[in-house]
Amino acid sequence: MNGAIVLAAGQGTRYHGKKQDMLFHDKPLWRYAYETALEVVGKENIIAVGKDIEGGITRSGSVMNGLEALPPTVDRVVIVEAARPMVTKEQICQLLEDPHPSTTFVRPLVNTVIFRDGRYVNRNEMYDMLTPQAFDRRMLQEAYRSGRFVDMTDETRVMFEYYGEKPHFIETESNLFKVTYPGDLDIIETIYKSMQR
Repeated sequence: MNGAIVLAAGQGTRYHGKKQDMLFHDKPLWRYAYETALEVVGKENIIAVGKDIEGGITRSGSVMNGLEALPPTVDRVVIVEAARPMVTKEQICQLLEDPHPSTTFVRPLVNTVIFRDGRYVNRNEMYDMLTPQAFDRRMLQEAYRSGRFVDMTDETRVMFEYYGEKPHFIETESNLFKVTYPGDLDIIETIYKSMQR
């Protein structure tokens, strides 16, 4: 059975406030990702961390809390960030239907990438990794229960470092923009309007 964890417990340090609670078209931002995932997995198989249950000190803690709160019948889980409110039902289904134990959306890099010491990176060999991502729930939960991962930026790295399991990449659209800084809602507004047409 499929399930979903919506991460809506962040402190919004770079945003200077809890962005998940900002009103966007008269609805808290976190509700967009939540309601989209809800359409796919149903009320009994979705956990909004920070709303239904308490968030962790770190992202990893929040994911672990969500994994522990899901029904035991959930064997594949999609992890959705409230900060990416324009995710579509089709994208969530695409992740959940993928057979790989670790699956993530990606986009080709468009900017030049450089190390802080001045060395350049060949952007054609790299992806911009996005969320949501989907996983074998049992495997991810076991990896987190090991206690080795307390502050990870995404779960594909947990799966790789614990099992050696490389993520399966799915190239996707630009609608998965992440609200990070004040002013980013203007970009989300543009995406929202284009999706309404």
